[in-house]
Amino acid sequence: MDYIQKLKGLVPRRLHPYLGAVRRRVRALPARTRAQHQRLLDDAGLEVKERELLKQVESRISPGDGMYTGDGAHYYKVGLSAIRSIEEAIIAAQLGSISRILDLPCGHGRVLRFLVRRFPQAQITTADLDRKGVDFCARVFGAEGIYSESNLEQFSAGGQFDLIWCGSLVTHLNDKGVRALLAFFARQLAPQGLLIVTAHGERVIQRMQDQEFDYGITPDSTASIIEAYRRRGFGFADYPGASAYGVSLTSPEWIRRAAAEIGLEEVYFRSRGWDDHQDVYGLKLQK
Repeated sequence: MDYIQKLKGLVPRRLHPYLGAVRRRVRALPARTRAQHQRLLDDAGLEVKERELLKQVESRISPGDGMYTGDGAHYYKVGLSAIRSIEEAIIAAQLGSISRILDLPCGHGRVLRFLVRRFPQAQITTADLDRKGVDFCARVFGAEGIYSESNLEQFSAGGQFDLIWCGSLVTHLNDKGVRALLAFFARQLAPQGLLIVTAHGERVIQRMQDQEFDYGITPDSTASIIEAYRRRGFGFADYPGASAYGVSLTSPEWIRRAAAEIGLEEVYFRSRGWDDHQDVYGLKLQK
């Protein structure tokens, strides 16, 4: 997309947002994402069951999907990785039939597109603060869409759910926010239901220290949250200009304590299990 950068040097700054919108639409053209989908299908490294699932998955990607930066292979692989962790957690939890699933935050369906094919008989509800994302998921994947709220104490997704997937939300909340989120999910779970959440752990610290990935916070904030993580198992820093929304680091021990306080127990854990990046936890209501 170098032509967009060249154009930015030729047009007034006030028009730059329009150029960004053009870039997002061009890279998400259905013909382009369909070709990326096909190239991944041709990847010999895929397991047979992964290829069979991927064949069924919708290749359309919303231009508004912030998780898609033009690399379709990685985008779809992240979805496959989520399903892999979900299946492992289901086995570990000895979860029986799954009739109701909640995907929160659903975004624009990076994981949902796999969930609807992996669990075709389940009723799937999607929720997010991003209303355009919810609308896209409802329209394209046939899920029931619900607009979420920041105050989770006043929000209900209409539980009880047998399976809840929460990919990369704990990763952005402070300690109070994480506890409120876990309490919300505990209220939405069916008695034998399974909650799967992802969080930043040791792998993320490694990436921060190696400057492998820009997590959107200042170097001073990065050092601060790593120090807090080492000291008490949890570190958090706001994004510049944000309040109670940024980047968190959570140790397994911290998550287990926070979950236990609200009546959840761990039945599954895999370090860096999601996309070789985020830790994955499977939690159930305590008996």
